Amino acid sequence: MSENYTPANDAIPGLLSMVRAMSQRDLGNTVPINKVTVPGVSVATACFSRLRYDNDDVALCISNLLAVGFRRLEVDLYWDELRDAWQFCPASVAESTISSVSPYSSFNTIQTLTSGESVTTRTTTGNVARQASTSTDLETTSSAAISSATLSSNPNSGEFSPGKASPIDYALLDDTGSSQLTIGLYTCSRNMGLYTLTSLLLDYIQQTETSTDASLLYLIVNIHATASISSPVPTPISLPKNSNLLSSQFLANLSSYLYTPAILRSNRANLNDSWLRVNELYRPLDYYYRIVKSQYGIISTQDGWPSEGYVELSHNRRLLLGFGTVDPQMEDYDFDADGDTIFPGGYIQNNQANVVLDGSGRLTSGCFILPTGSTSPQGNSSWAYISDLTSFPQPASLNSDISTLLNTALNATRCGISPILNTTLLGASATTNYIPYQAFTNATIWSWAPNEPQNFTIGAADSSSLFRCAVATLPLNGAWSVIDCSTKNFAACRAQTQPYNWTISSRSVTYTYASVTCPNGYVFAVPRSALENSYLTQAMMANGKLASGRYGAWVDFNSLDYLNCWVTGGPNVTCPYKSSTSFADSIELKQILVPTVAAIIVLIITALTVFAKATGTKSKRRIKNLKRANGFIYEGVPS
Repeated sequence: MSENYTPANDAIPGLLSMVRAMSQRDLGNTVPINKVTVPGVSVATACFSRLRYDNDDVALCISNLLAVGFRRLEVDLYWDELRDAWQFCPASVAESTISSVSPYSSFNTIQTLTSGESVTTRTTTGNVARQASTSTDLETTSSAAISSATLSSNPNSGEFSPGKASPIDYALLDDTGSSQLTIGLYTCSRNMGLYTLTSLLLDYIQQTETSTDASLLYLIVNIHATASISSPVPTPISLPKNSNLLSSQFLANLSSYLYTPAILRSNRANLNDSWLRVNELYRPLDYYYRIVKSQYGIISTQDGWPSEGYVELSHNRRLLLGFGTVDPQMEDYDFDADGDTIFPGGYIQNNQANVVLDGSGRLTSGCFILPTGSTSPQGNSSWAYISDLTSFPQPASLNSDISTLLNTALNATRCGISPILNTTLLGASATTNYIPYQAFTNATIWSWAPNEPQNFTIGAADSSSLFRCAVATLPLNGAWSVIDCSTKNFAACRAQTQPYNWTISSRSVTYTYASVTCPNGYVFAVPRSALENSYLTQAMMANGKLASGRYGAWVDFNSLDYLNCWVTGGPNVTCPYKSSTSFADSIELKQILVPTVAAIIVLIITALTVFAKATGTKSKRRIKNLKRANGFIYEGVPS
């Protein structure tokens, strides 16, 4: 069904991808969400590059984008006042043009428009009786007329080019009962609207709400008016109201999962009764924002944000909505009516227009990392993102090299900036080829090195019980790998209440004793955000003992208690998911799925081989018995 979350099977994360994403999510459980980087994508460029707006295609595309790890989706919604509905298709789908034909009938309908003609619908019955000598044609005419304008060659402009229009296939109904409209350069499903998106998001959230890969989503909505064949500058006379307001549309399906501006205001006004009331594992760290304490002991904040641990794991809220760009034709939309549900434009996104990229994807300007020795970021990294990646050729063809784009995604993330993909990769949508999109999200993993965390070393008989501790090394540019916990390395130490102030211990020890080697005022710790890890990397580069790469820096991250469950807090901390059926099931399922399938295949092949041998022997006997005197063999009718 088009309203369901149904990604391609191979797009669903395997064990390694799940552990990487889950462990990095858990690291940031106490970091305010405005300081956490996430990969984002424009649905328009990832799903509609061929200007085809089909229910099933868009459902598969968005499902794949969610499955491969995108956490911020930017969608373009168009208000069609003729249908009184929101839709993905940029062109107006006029219901009057096909009102005489049921979308569930067996009619084939083709409508052709030329400049100055009235709309004429010609329908022919799809199934004609064989004995009929003539067919029956039914014609209906609409009073609507069109002007001498045709859709612009630029489908994204929302404008029209005047002039004599060549015939346009305006409406097509196939004989399966589904409606496909061809409007200029666009092909659109009549019934693909906002409900398709909200239903899919609901299904995704419900499928993952008890899973180990649950995560917080951000949806940025750009709103437009649909293009009209009769008007070069379409300005709706009737704007959405009541049940057609975007807030009403999203609340209808997702009300219990939304973290809204109204909830944020309530939380900020009384932290005693909100963020400070939950388990310490889910509280947002208060040194990221300013607080005020009243004479009655009520603590409040004007600029603070909750952590993902609070929003998602403590209160089961999974989605934040925000407005993006707004067309001038829609500037009179009732934004105030949506104010308690959807964040205003620019509130949960902060475009970094000053970022400069070089040809290799490195940020030469606009990074929030200051030179070595600084203990605070440069500027305000709250909700920082970058989507303009036009400093180098875009990977538009199947054989394009996307390494520069992936480097940009990684480098932007390390600089504390969320990268937003705003281009079609390798000339294909995420519907038909999700792999390059998956590579983009993988590049935003700032913690683990590629193919980490591994739980064994090649050549060792059984080292999975030893390889349970994480170490950061300079040869991997500060990324982490898993090594034997009994080896000696230095310790990563963070200053208390200063997330960007890191130093390295003066002596190397095994993981068990790392916590006792940090100097006064510092504690053995693990970076909780991409920017923190970048400042740790700077501290490592300033330490001469780590420059050779012989030693690394232990980070407070291990899976000593339970395989694949990575925790912080020292070697004796227990896995919080160990008693969770969903965690155990996910780990076990992903570990045994491939070998189990392989065993089944081997079993089937073995059985078929035995059967073939037995059949072959029997056939040889039959062949000998079926020979005739003339030498011909009769083997029966072919099956």
